[in-house]
Amino acid sequence: MFRDNATSSSNYVRPAPNPTAPNAPSHLTYTLITSIAYLMYLLIIPFYVPYLFVLQSLTPRPFPSWTLNRRVTTRLNKLWVTLTGWWIPPLPADWDDWKIAPPGEPYIEAQKKGEIEVKVIRLDPVGKEYIKGIAEVEHVKGEVRPGFWIDPLVALSKGGVGEGKVILHVHGGGYIRGHPLWTPFPMEISKSTGVQCLSVNYRKTLSPTSSFPAPLLDVLSAYIYLTRKLDIPPRNIILLGESAGAHLALMLSQYLRDLGLPQIGYLILSSPWSDFTLSYPSYNYNSNYCQLSPIRLGQAVKSATRYFTPDFLESGYASPAKMVSGGWKYLREEGTKVYVHYGGRELFRDEIEDLGKGMKRDGVDVRMRLDPDGLHTSGMNGEAGEVFKKDVLDILDIQKRLKD
Repeated sequence: MFRDNATSSSNYVRPAPNPTAPNAPSHLTYTLITSIAYLMYLLIIPFYVPYLFVLQSLTPRPFPSWTLNRRVTTRLNKLWVTLTGWWIPPLPADWDDWKIAPPGEPYIEAQKKGEIEVKVIRLDPVGKEYIKGIAEVEHVKGEVRPGFWIDPLVALSKGGVGEGKVILHVHGGGYIRGHPLWTPFPMEISKSTGVQCLSVNYRKTLSPTSSFPAPLLDVLSAYIYLTRKLDIPPRNIILLGESAGAHLALMLSQYLRDLGLPQIGYLILSSPWSDFTLSYPSYNYNSNYCQLSPIRLGQAVKSATRYFTPDFLESGYASPAKMVSGGWKYLREEGTKVYVHYGGRELFRDEIEDLGKGMKRDGVDVRMRLDPDGLHTSGMNGEAGEVFKKDVLDILDIQKRLKD
């Protein structure tokens, strides 16, 4: 039976889509845009790089790990994103939804080494009985989507409780880009835990037919596949997400609440995007460090939420950092454990901390891990990535067999 808030949440749906919402341009148009931006980038660099060298020599390091190379690299990345961030990009022409995309070479290498197996499965659209409240948008329908199974060829020691569990991974990319296997992150978590992982290739919100609730319906289809077709208990599902994928994981948990469906056992989040209003102070005081562009984030939000009212942006669905008191109690009641890793120098810092405070206020078993000098999604690799993996092993109480 559907809960009352599934019906009330339909009040967020607009009678007509926002006419100012951007659409992804054609590949030809975007190639022209990026070519012009690249020309501007090349013209700016001869002046900008010397400025960064002078800045490094005349001003103290913002924090101990901020080397000259890191300062220059981060600033140049931010310059490029700012120049191109006024437009949402089309999906790369050479990507295939049903295959390992060009950035996915680590998966090919891991398969050759016998570390993992990867297979692609079909995720069927959810039935009409699962489309209520915020998902009732006339112009957005369910579609068949690919899911990527990552099977780690790693054994667990006796007594480990990883057996029987499964990771449901939701990748990041601002809802406008990304692929399940475009980073090694889900593979590394799967290998470190010895737990199989299903990563969903949800639709990107680049057009009227793929805006919200399309991504929500796609990840819900993966949940239904795991719990109904494979009979995996929801308590054994580890919902893993980074950035926008972590935001979508939080939205899925709320939608499961609306539908009266059982919650997943674990929410494991790296730098969750937690505020669609883009209004927290860390957008200003961390602007010199974080590679994210508020301009592009704003365009992404506008495209994603074209069928929703301005009030939706203030709701717990779109901005989980702003969840009302008691809004997370369903996680406490169902015993869902939450882990959040985030960077001290990322734009999302303040909203992520408010997300954690809200969960703690409502009695949720939540563990917050701050990487003090870390940037956005620092927990996906490097030293912070090792901390992330160790924390996950601890939360899941998985003991791995040590190799001789």
